[in-house]
Amino acid sequence: MKFRLTILVFLLSLALAACSLAEDITPPASYSSPTSVPTIVPATQTPAPPSAATPTPTSESVATAAESTPAATDSTTPSAEVSPTAQADVVVIDGTVTLASGASIPDGTIATLLVYNTTAGQIAQTLTTRILPDGKYEFTNIPADTTTAYWVTVEYSSVTYESVPVQFDGTLFLFDMPITVYDTTDDLNVLTITQSHLQFDFSTAGQVQIMALYVISNPGGKSVVVSSDGTSVPFIQIPEGAESVNYQLAQSSSPLLTAANGFALLPGANMQYGIITTFTLPYTSRLVFTQPFSLPVSSATIIVPEGVKVRSDQLTDGGTQASTDTTYHLYQASSLASGSTLTLTISGMPGDAAGFVLDQRTWLMIGVGALGLILIGLGVFLFLRDRKLRKLEEEFEGADKEGDEDALGDDRENIMDAIIALDDQYKAGDISKEAYEKRRDELKDRLKNLA
Repeated sequence: MKFRLTILVFLLSLALAACSLAEDITPPASYSSPTSVPTIVPATQTPAPPSAATPTPTSESVATAAESTPAATDSTTPSAEVSPTAQADVVVIDGTVTLASGASIPDGTIATLLVYNTTAGQIAQTLTTRILPDGKYEFTNIPADTTTAYWVTVEYSSVTYESVPVQFDGTLFLFDMPITVYDTTDDLNVLTITQSHLQFDFSTAGQVQIMALYVISNPGGKSVVVSSDGTSVPFIQIPEGAESVNYQLAQSSSPLLTAANGFALLPGANMQYGIITTFTLPYTSRLVFTQPFSLPVSSATIIVPEGVKVRSDQLTDGGTQASTDTTYHLYQASSLASGSTLTLTISGMPGDAAGFVLDQRTWLMIGVGALGLILIGLGVFLFLRDRKLRKLEEEFEGADKEGDEDALGDDRENIMDAIIALDDQYKAGDISKEAYEKRRDELKDRLKNLA
């Protein structure tokens, strides 16, 4: 069963290499693609001398190799029959299995060689050998021709690790194929979503199709084992009410490893896993879209055709980006915590005229305008108050001048009463300080003159 899963992962990697993610989703200009899927590459070892590279394989030697590796009988892929042809080429495949933690490889760990026929598109032969205490393994007298590719797998802690596949080119007869294995953890909180891009497609009446790309990294030091039944990915949450949910590996994703009851993600900054999920939601003219995240998200981008309106206080306007046949409007969010939810309201259809949208920029403009109106109103109020005070002061001074002689005369008590009344008016704010001091000085002078 484990070899079937390994073959499936290998064939899936080859099939995905023929797809084009750019045709499916349009990430923003700042998007950096995940690491490319490994492909079969020619080995770089020095060719062995012809005399040492042309031993003649026989049926007996192949049978002996199979008998020396008991696990080979567990293979579900039938081994190819090898005819004792004197002209057939054989190769030697060896390497070192290293445990990333620095510990020794457990005794009894097995290395499995898969001989792949590129013409037939299937495994032609499966051989196994025990890994030595120093981590080294070796396969000898392996049949080779230019339609043959090889890769080695090692199962460690329920995860199947693979070497880089190589293909025989007729000149190299010795292949060094090292493998690094890791301790494992099932704690999904180790993972992080470095980028999330959600593109909305309104081409089907009555519904919107969402294509979400998640770029996941494992910054820890262990392989993260993810349990899955093959129909869902535990750390990717699908909005409630979604239909026609599908998952696929992005074209340029690092390959997922086969693990017991699921898959595994290798650690390392150079490993980026791209998973695409698609689903549909009902849509007529308005949708409140909520996307929960079970992992922290460094950057999220919403991509809609121009004309569709998006409102959310969690997003900033990222402007437009032209594509081959349409123009997209981008909205961005950053630093979303684990367990958070991105909520946005979508309305309109592609090509609709831009309307009044209460986004963050609009609210800022409204706030600036309101502040301006308040300042203008305050200025008008102060102007009118000062004008009223000046008018009262002029009336007060005129009345004083006209009725001074009649009302006060030369009566000392009347002048003293006038000073007291003036003090009360000043305290009440009915006259300005300047007018108060001027009038008080005049009354005091009159008192002095009476003396």
